[in-house]
Amino acid sequence: MQDQRQRGGAADRFSLRRVAWVAGFALLMAACAEVTGTLSESASSISKFLTPEPVTPTPSGSVSSIPPGAVRYRRVLMQAWEYHFGLAEDPAIGFGQVHQESRFDCAAKNAAGSAGCAQFMPATAEWINALIPPEVRKTCPSRSGCPMDPRWALTAMVEYDWRLWNGHAWAADDKERWAFTLATYNGGGAVTGGERAACANSRGCNPARYFEHVERFCGATGRSTDSCSQNRQYAWVILNKWAPLYHNWLRS
Repeated sequence: MQDQRQRGGAADRFSLRRVAWVAGFALLMAACAEVTGTLSESASSISKFLTPEPVTPTPSGSVSSIPPGAVRYRRVLMQAWEYHFGLAEDPAIGFGQVHQESRFDCAAKNAAGSAGCAQFMPATAEWINALIPPEVRKTCPSRSGCPMDPRWALTAMVEYDWRLWNGHAWAADDKERWAFTLATYNGGGAVTGGERAACANSRGCNPARYFEHVERFCGATGRSTDSCSQNRQYAWVILNKWAPLYHNWLRS
């Protein structure tokens, strides 16, 4: 009988110890969970400083900045672009170029003599008229070109871009190639060629790069400060401001 009481007392003590152990383990697990949660929150907060979130560039302007002419002549310009460049080059560059030239006002005239969407000078219009696709050329009644006609002007601009772009295959990369193309469209091949030569003869200047290299020698062939300022801005603003805007618009 005494043995049974001793065995019963031992069982009761074991049960109490078991209950206490279970309770203690539960408290320990709860504390661990709380600490783990706190550490996770802290790690999450710290990670914001250690790994910056990716930043998506936001182009200047918005879709509301797109002029009505861009909507009106979108198909015409896209057809001309695809004829020459296919899908190899971003058509937003061409749209950005027209935006910079005339804001898609195909009746625009400049006091210096340039006219139309692409602001062709008379001599350039006559020269490029002989090179554009025959189906567009035959719609122009003048052998000197029709820069005030939207289809002719946009086709002629892309034709000119394509020829310049092919001539700048030696550029360091695609963006620099377009920078040379656009700078030449705006300033002329003779002057940009002279500026490349000046860059090549200068220590630390890469003649295969326009931005921060050849552009620094604008004026080396005698161009005025105003002319250089316009020419340097031309390529930069098209590639960095207008092209991203039209890229988003064309995808919408």
